[in-house]
Amino acid sequence: MKTTVADICWTMNEIAPIALAESWDNPGLLVGKVDAPVKKIMLALDLTLEVAEQAIEAKVDMIITHHPLYFNLPKTLAVTDAKMECVYALIKSDIAVYAAHTNLDAAVGGVNDVLAELLSLTQVVAIENPEHPEQGLGRIGVLSEPLTLEAFAQNVKKVLAADGIAFADAGKPVYKVAVVGGAGSDFIAAALDAGADTFVTGDLKYHVAQKALDQGINVIDAGHQFTEMPVVTKLEQVLSSWAEENKRTIEIILAEEEQILRHL
Repeated sequence: MKTTVADICWTMNEIAPIALAESWDNPGLLVGKVDAPVKKIMLALDLTLEVAEQAIEAKVDMIITHHPLYFNLPKTLAVTDAKMECVYALIKSDIAVYAAHTNLDAAVGGVNDVLAELLSLTQVVAIENPEHPEQGLGRIGVLSEPLTLEAFAQNVKKVLAADGIAFADAGKPVYKVAVVGGAGSDFIAAALDAGADTFVTGDLKYHVAQKALDQGINVIDAGHQFTEMPVVTKLEQVLSSWAEENKRTIEIILAEEEQILRHL
């Protein structure tokens, strides 16, 4: 059965409804024709020039990323930076681009459910957004038994294959853990309200960690990229299952992405 860009957009909206996205976000189809055929898809966390070059070489029809190429659309289509270089190269090669960002964070089975599962949390529920209860971007759950923060932090590093993590110890054993993949420091207050003793995210700033300690919650910065990358593999599994169940002949491949921040 023929598959089009529109079919993949519809399927992605079933996986991660755009209605769940934050108001500032820019998910959905960003480049391409809805009626174009799709036989090969590349999945990536980010659409860098390197990923675009891989997609062109692999002759894919569509790229699906987590982070949108643009949050705010440019006022000109002139090639003045690497992002617009990507757009031109992909249009020339008839490659569509779709992004699922905060909607994939909030979705059932999305970024934060995958992260919670990797960290062996059980009884996992969404951390509700008081202004938009349907979004529930973060997750909170419990461990099978309490751990010291250092032991838990070592496990976080191991399961995410991170080359280094940072943590701040509020002096509490780790049992009830909240997670927000990517830059999630804005959710620390919600994690506290939900009863978390520990919060795992990425991109924590010094004074944010200091405030968290004052509030009595352990925090772990496992890195933006490391906390989100696992969902790309999960998405490959979900889309492959959809293709098989719906008798679609689609090849799905993963981009090779460099680690952005490295630790010595």
